[in-house]
Amino acid sequence: MPYPWVMVGVCTAMVTMAFGAVGLVAVFLTPLAAEFAWPRADVSAAYSFATIATGLGGIAMGHFADRMPVRRVVLCGALVIGTALLFLSELQTTHQLYVIHALMGLVGIGAILAPLNSLASQWLTRNPGLAIGIVSAGGAAGQGLVPYFARHLILTEGWRHAYLILGVLFLVIMVPLALLVRDAPRPAAARAAASGAQGSKGLLALLSLAAALCCICMATPLVHVVTLGSDRGLAGGDAAGLLAVMMVAGMAGRVAFGRLSDRAGSLPTYIAASAGQTLLAFLFPYAANEAQLYALSALFGLVFSGAMTSFLLCAREYAPAGSLGLSIGTVMFFAWVGMALDA
Repeated sequence: MPYPWVMVGVCTAMVTMAFGAVGLVAVFLTPLAAEFAWPRADVSAAYSFATIATGLGGIAMGHFADRMPVRRVVLCGALVIGTALLFLSELQTTHQLYVIHALMGLVGIGAILAPLNSLASQWLTRNPGLAIGIVSAGGAAGQGLVPYFARHLILTEGWRHAYLILGVLFLVIMVPLALLVRDAPRPAAARAAASGAQGSKGLLALLSLAAALCCICMATPLVHVVTLGSDRGLAGGDAAGLLAVMMVAGMAGRVAFGRLSDRAGSLPTYIAASAGQTLLAFLFPYAANEAQLYALSALFGLVFSGAMTSFLLCAREYAPAGSLGLSIGTVMFFAWVGMALDA
């Protein structure tokens, strides 16, 4: 297998695990609330700390990845995520919960997501859209697989041992993967820098605003589709299935729209995907039965994920020269902000 594809595989595996770590709060919420008699709102606030810190960390770590070997940045991220999970196994206070999640996002998860999306596109310079599509599809898979595995550990081992096992596994898997990471060869890096030479801070600011607004629209069906299904008379499992269908379609959409961006251009693809998700979001209240809801959920998953992939590709294309990681990290931060504003 050519080494560029090895690097895309490494990036995908690490992003899968890092994105999975973001969602772990959801499955630990109930046991932590029961153990310490904490209000669920206090526990779920850890997710806000983690996501905001991840967005800020993406900017900072993307900047560092532009100026030093990427391996150092992602190795830091791997070590921090695994160590944070180990510390969570000894959790006693909400203060510790928030600090650990903030640090895990800032210098752990933030050191993985933006730098590795950037790196994958530099290794596959002829098909950067496909590279970012594959890596971001791994992130979508991680959001489902890692919390699912963690839930099984909680039920069988208890929440403290679950955190401990997860911490060890993250270190054992992610650290060797980080050691495999290599910067793209100079010719590839030079071409990537050249493609970004047309960029400017003004274009980056406009793209960041567009990503935030896009993700406000994107988050509305993601957050509310299960409730809408229940309101339309679907049983609990069937209503939750709407979100599952959306996520599975989203994995395919990331790869498909990434490939489309390589052929049609990142900006036209982003405009089409953003317009499509906006139209589909308006159609959800008019879905009258289960079949319509499932079909709409699948289409929305396909298209919203295309918007996510293509705005990262726009960030790559319009990044000022020498600031690819910083540019992707900045746009990802504003995307996180947009997702949070809807909630």
